[in-house]
Amino acid sequence: MSPESKKIIDFHFGVYRRQGAKKYRKKQYRRLLNLLNDIFRHEPSAHGELERIGRKQVIGYWQRTRNETDQTRLEKWRVLDRLFQAIKKPSPPRPRRKDS
Repeated sequence: MSPESKKIIDFHFGVYRRQGAKKYRKKQYRRLLNLLNDIFRHEPSAHGELERIGRKQVIGYWQRTRNETDQTRLEKWRVLDRLFQAIKKPSPPRPRRKDS
């Protein structure tokens, strides 16, 4: 992840990290960073920039993490959706449930 992307995330999540249960906020923040690093590592079209992440990259991430529980994937989607709202991008695609 580029330093500029990290600065953007920290800027937009400064308020988020001050509200709610402390452990859950930290967990979600770490999940977001890990999720984005995974996308940057596996999706060459993203080039380490937040602006270049779109539906294709997010769908690729959901396909790579099919082994996670539906609850974990939903929590990751929520924090990713919050980031997309902050940077004024359309909502990311939701992960498919395992039973469908």
